[in-house]
Amino acid sequence: MYKILIVEDEMHIANALKNHFGKYGYDCHIIVDFEKVLDVFQDFQPHLVIMDINLPYFDGYYWSRKIRKVSNCPIIILSARMSELDQVYGIENGADDFITKPFLLDVVVAKINGQIRRVYGEYAQESQTQILKKGDTSLNLDTVRLYTSDGEELLTVKELQLCRILLETFPNVVTRQQLLTSIWDEEAFVEENTLTVNIKRLRKKLEAINSSLEIITIRGIGYQLREKSI
Repeated sequence: MYKILIVEDEMHIANALKNHFGKYGYDCHIIVDFEKVLDVFQDFQPHLVIMDINLPYFDGYYWSRKIRKVSNCPIIILSARMSELDQVYGIENGADDFITKPFLLDVVVAKINGQIRRVYGEYAQESQTQILKKGDTSLNLDTVRLYTSDGEELLTVKELQLCRILLETFPNVVTRQQLLTSIWDEEAFVEENTLTVNIKRLRKKLEAINSSLEIITIRGIGYQLREKSI
């Protein structure tokens, strides 16, 4: 079941969207705390986001930029703003489509179905999909998701870069300096434990999806991705 995050502060609109999308088999979650949109996004891990522009605290452009830093999932903006400039600004800030209010619910569903097919379904070109796979674990570079048959986890940008390097160099050891240089442009200004923290988070996500892979610390050198011993 595909998941949709609805970021809309007019609750009658949000509930109407959720109820209508539910008829088409989508699992929807409505944002209620507009200071924690990105936190909810990372917890819920939606396949698509419906984003209003006029929101409490920060506008939809702000949250679209934040989401784009950690995910490539489709973002559709719904807004009463109708100018061409607003639409251009929305696309430039990470949105994939822009629908003006008032709107027909069936038009929104058609747009959602199109984005889902394009990114995840029948219209996605397998030859262009960037997937790295080792053992039972795959990393989709387009959707920024790490998954096995038991589940999937959304990665942050740094976790994605880290996981990609470990998969591409599997089963070789990668030094801490190589990782720092590859992932952080100005590694001289990165705190010593930053890499360690990101390794720890990636380990937890591998465990959460019951991956057969594990990250081993090679003391004094760096890290190695390998298959767990049976």
